[in-house]
Amino acid sequence: MHRSRIRIRIRAGRRPFAGALVALVAVVSIAAATTACEPARKPARNNPVLLVHGWSASGGTDCGGAFDRMIGQMKSEGFTGPFVKVGFYTGDSNCDMTLRDWGSFDNGSSWKDVAKAFSKYVSATYSTKAKTVDVVGYSMGGDIVRGAVYGSSIKESGFSAPIKVQDAVAFGSPFNGAAWYSSFCLWGQCSTMKPGATDIKWLNQNGNPQGDGGTEWTVFGSDADAVTPVDSALDMSVPDARKVRYPDVPHTGSDNYMGRNSIVTRADDALAKVDS
Repeated sequence: MHRSRIRIRIRAGRRPFAGALVALVAVVSIAAATTACEPARKPARNNPVLLVHGWSASGGTDCGGAFDRMIGQMKSEGFTGPFVKVGFYTGDSNCDMTLRDWGSFDNGSSWKDVAKAFSKYVSATYSTKAKTVDVVGYSMGGDIVRGAVYGSSIKESGFSAPIKVQDAVAFGSPFNGAAWYSSFCLWGQCSTMKPGATDIKWLNQNGNPQGDGGTEWTVFGSDADAVTPVDSALDMSVPDARKVRYPDVPHTGSDNYMGRNSIVTRADDALAKVDS
């Protein structure tokens, strides 16, 4: 009888201990997972912000026309910059720098070649000086950014060492290929963005590439985007909260992603906050 009482007491005592142990293991596991993928960090609005434009059939983009409105809103929402509008075409205008100084490619080269140059620029200008950047990629610009982070992370030939990209936002980027009609592109840069293209397959070998110190991605897509199918724009292995879908945002025009206050604010939150 005495032994029975002892057993009952021990078993009863085990339950709260076991519950506490399970809770402790869960907390440690979550913390470890977070550290492994995206190290804990503080929100910030004072990182340099690099803005990369998309594809142009004419071999030239007005960087100011693409990003100045967004930059103005970012400043009003507390971002201090500096803001760097990144160019790469020979016909680009109103850009703050050109990736032509960081790689050998032409207007018809694959976006992957541009990504190699972008990785070298970020590495030499920021990462090697222990500076972290945030990046905004629009359309093909998102592929360039993601490719730069991925290629440098695996130390692929032509890319820099891993780069310090803390937060990245991609608007309407064809991560799994552009719209169906891009399949008719038989050569040039356009052909490297069609579904099934070699460089698109390469990009999707890692659905959530991480830069030096961790990178938090937020992707934006729209059902009304006639250039990038919404599923392609959201094709990254990130939490659903960081896949932002809209029903009515066009790819181009003054009311596209960068032209809408609410979308820029959502992007700003993604760049500034942790696990937004």
